[in-house]
Amino acid sequence: MDEANRAKCWALRNPPKGIVKTKFKDLKKLVHKTDGKRPSIGAMAEAAKNFGKAKGVGGRREGWRKTSKAEDLKIVDTLKKIRPPGHYVDSRKIHKALPKKLKGKISRRTIRRRVAEKGFKAKKKLDKQAFSETQVKKRLAFQKAHEDWTQATWKSEVQVVGDLKDFTWYPEDLRAKFHQLRSPWTYMTEAERKQPAFQRPKRWFPKKDWQRTKKVCVFGFTASNGRKLCFVVKKPWTSADWADLVKTRVGPWLKRTFPRKRSFVILLDGEKLLHAPVAKAALTEVGASCLPKWPGYSPDLNPQENVWAWAEETLRDQERDKDSFEVFQKRVLKACNDYPFGGKLVGSMAKRMTLLLDKKGANIGK
Repeated sequence: MDEANRAKCWALRNPPKGIVKTKFKDLKKLVHKTDGKRPSIGAMAEAAKNFGKAKGVGGRREGWRKTSKAEDLKIVDTLKKIRPPGHYVDSRKIHKALPKKLKGKISRRTIRRRVAEKGFKAKKKLDKQAFSETQVKKRLAFQKAHEDWTQATWKSEVQVVGDLKDFTWYPEDLRAKFHQLRSPWTYMTEAERKQPAFQRPKRWFPKKDWQRTKKVCVFGFTASNGRKLCFVVKKPWTSADWADLVKTRVGPWLKRTFPRKRSFVILLDGEKLLHAPVAKAALTEVGASCLPKWPGYSPDLNPQENVWAWAEETLRDQERDKDSFEVFQKRVLKACNDYPFGGKLVGSMAKRMTLLLDKKGANIGK
């Protein structure tokens, strides 16, 4: 690009005050190379950058920082103050907690940069779940049996994925603490990430507080064509109760969902109650069977877990401090049925098998 076009690039990218800057897509129409061809957006950006350096104008001087060392320490100290071990915190909360003068001086992007310089980065919390050597072998054996299955194969061979989920209602005084602990990530160092306090607990509260919570148990199914069936299960329940639900709810739904099929394969977790003899007999009666050789307790491999995660987020976003258990209970089924990506779940098993092999049988994090 010749000197005249470089100057034009610079003028267009740095107009006088009061004039809106021209976008790169508009520059393509105005700036031409000496051979008459329009340069790429990247070429214009590089030319303008180099032109500014050549003229010695614009940009920050080398070594310039928006914050002083004392202010950097204040940002990190604020992070530590508002983030008890393992609790959730993000740049918005840090920015809000800063002194007024410093808060008006910097943006959230500056906060992320300063805490990152001290090793505090947004990291996903580790789960306390760890598979035994026997479980890992079973998981890899399952992957080996299905490693050649593509998305299309999974959708043709498996009609439905299903799972059971407890959605928990928390009293108002426990809700704030729950929202902090349940977050899957927070700002922490790599060393902190390995500490028990920074790992996601399976239970958020002592037994006495847990007794004050209430649960809604939902059984959910998602078909390969995206259709869903969700219903509330009353506890305690038995394998006979499950067999009755298979005959009255699951079987008729399968026939409506796949009117041209006479047999159905369902992917279910390895919970013993679901695979009891009476349950198997009920599944056979409606023409259904479970995908064989499922590797025991492997929720990370079951695509239905995606529905639960999405519904959980939806419920917590809708939650208000004064909400009663009855209000929460009414929202649960709607949140589960509103999951928008149902048609992709069965096919996602192909990717899960690849991840399982990459992780050598460990938790794939889904």
